[in-house]
Amino acid sequence: MTRISSASCTVGALLLATWVIAPHLFAADPPGATIAFDTPRAGWTGSFVASNPVTCFSVGGIDPACDRFLLTIQPPAPGREYVVTIRVTAANTSDTAPPTDDIDLFVRNPDNETIAVSGTAGGVEEIVLRNPPAGTYTVIVQPFLVFPAPTAAYAGVAEIAAAPTDERANAYHGARYTPDFVGVPESRPAASSPLVPELKTSFTSVGRGAAEPTIGINPNNTAFYAAATFDFPAPDAPQRLARTVVLRSRDKGASWQPVAAFALSEESLDEPPFTLDPMIYVDPDAGLVDPLTGRRMGRVFSVDLLAACGAQAVFSDDEGETWTTRPGFGCSTPVNDHHTIVTARPPGGLTTAGYPNLLYFCFNRVTDSSCARSHDGGNTVPFVPAGTAFTGTDPDAGSFCGGLHGHLAADREGRIFLPKGHCGLPWIAISENGGGSWRRARIAGHTPMNDHEVSLSVDTADNIYAVWQGPYRLPYLSISRDHGVAWSTPIMIAPPGVHEVNVPTIVAGDPGRIAVLFPGSESTDFGDPETDDETRPWNVYIVMSVDALKAVDPAGEPTFTWTMANPKHDPVHRGTCGPGRCDADDGGSMFDFLDIQVGPDGTFWGTASDTCVGACVADPTAQKLRPGEGVAIRQTKGPLLFARP
Repeated sequence: MTRISSASCTVGALLLATWVIAPHLFAADPPGATIAFDTPRAGWTGSFVASNPVTCFSVGGIDPACDRFLLTIQPPAPGREYVVTIRVTAANTSDTAPPTDDIDLFVRNPDNETIAVSGTAGGVEEIVLRNPPAGTYTVIVQPFLVFPAPTAAYAGVAEIAAAPTDERANAYHGARYTPDFVGVPESRPAASSPLVPELKTSFTSVGRGAAEPTIGINPNNTAFYAAATFDFPAPDAPQRLARTVVLRSRDKGASWQPVAAFALSEESLDEPPFTLDPMIYVDPDAGLVDPLTGRRMGRVFSVDLLAACGAQAVFSDDEGETWTTRPGFGCSTPVNDHHTIVTARPPGGLTTAGYPNLLYFCFNRVTDSSCARSHDGGNTVPFVPAGTAFTGTDPDAGSFCGGLHGHLAADREGRIFLPKGHCGLPWIAISENGGGSWRRARIAGHTPMNDHEVSLSVDTADNIYAVWQGPYRLPYLSISRDHGVAWSTPIMIAPPGVHEVNVPTIVAGDPGRIAVLFPGSESTDFGDPETDDETRPWNVYIVMSVDALKAVDPAGEPTFTWTMANPKHDPVHRGTCGPGRCDADDGGSMFDFLDIQVGPDGTFWGTASDTCVGACVADPTAQKLRPGEGVAIRQTKGPLLFARP
């Protein structure tokens, strides 16, 4: 972060200059090569004159600030397993004195789809492809943060070799959970590794406690994090309330700092005064235009619940440098809880005023799940009522179901969707006219759940994906291809060996490409208060699929790849975690939910609340935190959620 700030003027000027130079000025040397088993290795070099922390795909799909190398792969005879390893190394990586270059690596297949990324915070990146088909692949090297003098250099190498026989890929198939399924569903390892077998993430403390943390990513790949912990109004107060601090990262999540108007100090409590529910949300279509990148910076909303009516909200159009305060944000009817917001294009018959999208705000009133909308991005209050998505008492669903719900989602046509654990089953409410009317659909009728958190995401083709914690405390996935009316048979998607999860959350990119985040445990000692293991460790799992739409076909079998975000020896929680709120017996808590989002380059970002720090890591009986320490998660290796970012 400090390096970016100190170099921002120089980087910005060079970036502007670079983007107007012809794309072929910085080609690799040589520009391409072929590898085969008789010529298994190819090398090249390249250089940059400026940093580009945003994307390599902004100018006609190819950004001139990035370097490219064409790699033709000639596979061995059919039936022989092989791998292709591609590695790039910045020339100053071994320097003992900073600064050193940070470069990223992407690979595109012969169809020009981005199939893999390696984006760690350093100068050495590597991608392994297993059994890639014959053809010419594009290797793209991004100068995320380089220090040219006068240029920044790197070396690349690609090699083909026989696949290791002892390789264990984290690839598996879930278990289709039909109405007549008997017993506990179990995933099974995939017969073969996927094309991109490696999935990895970073796992970075944000430096502050965070209850149910949310995250947002703007078009510049700048990330914002809502970290709320109990430090209001003062250290000597008889009761401490929660206060949100909005943190920002411009270096791939490696460091986090509070933005203007927020401070970590307990003596600086200006914005906002306190919160009952924190939330961050980024509308990528809004905000000021960044003069360096030409992209909009997004409108960043930080929304803190006020129980009486609506929320205390602040928003920024310039990446957090200045903020506008809106008390009473979202207020249309009194009594609010567990709010959620989303922006969407206006459907037919509705218009906006000085803002590109409609803004929706839904909330629990116990007797129902109500919504409101703004036509001007929250600039004026009160909002316009946008109907009742769910009634608290619903004879069609059972009896009294309450108003607690999940988080809003929207599609490209302006439809909005509110999910809910409704009388013990996953449901969705759908509005096609801005909340003027709602219809409801049951996602699955045979997967009872004990929580209200159903998570939705919509891909770029308007397919909807839903995940929830269902039978046996395991995660289930279902997909709708008709805007939420009909749903596929659920698939249990926990990795092999994971026996209990909580609050799964999902993000989708291009069709079939999804990532799911959840805390999970390998322990089987749960479900009976008499024998529960109150020290069992929990970890944060990320599950990805690039062919999830196969789940819609009754005979289809999507492949999932998983990784553990935290080190296994350092769990994020111990003991009880749900169903519902993740509370341990000693009060340690993540609270109600976690979050996962996708950045403009197709990598996912997520959140965690680490309740097991300090003594708890080695001593399972030690006191846990309430809330946990805020953690930011970012994908560093694996397939991307966008094939063509």
